[in-house]
Amino acid sequence: MIEHTYIELMGLTLADPLTFLTDLLMAGVCFFCGHRLFYDFGNKYSKLFGLFFLFLGFASFMGGTSHLLDEYLGKIPHLMAWLVQGVAILFVELACVRLIEKNRFRNLLRAITYGLFGIFISRLFNIQSFEVVKVNSTIGLMGFVFVIHLMKYYTTRVTAYLNVPLAIILFLIPAFIHGFGIFYNAWIDQNVISHLLLLPCYYLLYRSVGKVAVIPRMHTQPIPQSEQPQ
Repeated sequence: MIEHTYIELMGLTLADPLTFLTDLLMAGVCFFCGHRLFYDFGNKYSKLFGLFFLFLGFASFMGGTSHLLDEYLGKIPHLMAWLVQGVAILFVELACVRLIEKNRFRNLLRAITYGLFGIFISRLFNIQSFEVVKVNSTIGLMGFVFVIHLMKYYTTRVTAYLNVPLAIILFLIPAFIHGFGIFYNAWIDQNVISHLLLLPCYYLLYRSVGKVAVIPRMHTQPIPQSEQPQ
């Protein structure tokens, strides 16, 4: 198991500085993607996905800061970061539910998302382990984002829907790196490597979601001209 790395700066003992820096990079990418999705499109699907990225950015910033100041802050800030990541997953699940056309099925899935979020909070504060976050994120990304967009592709044959699950598959690479603890050395550990690999994954997901956001909704109003791809 890799030991933590420490540096001394201005009288402070800072833990895992490279993890903190890569968390900041992830937060920056997530804030960019979230801002663009929230403001560049005029539908609930893109706005909810935008909130997913924005809250994921906050979770990355909080998590990186908690890592850096672990000697002083303890575990509570980590729990807060994990909770914010859970909120991000809630938003991405609600975004995908927007793609369901049948009202009864859509309402059922929406109720399930809130139920899963309640279970997540309960498990998180009882177990206080990042494993709870990983399970919740897997359910959100694979059980909702991957499956629902794949179903939309098979029912509509619109390629833009297929791009989203293909982007989600790429997330398995950093998940594998982190899960199996693959590292280069004590400084460039599984956290740093997986964070760097997540950067293009986030950007590709953002681009894929943007393409779905401009698909004309056959059962709703046409897309405003301001949302049309340039």
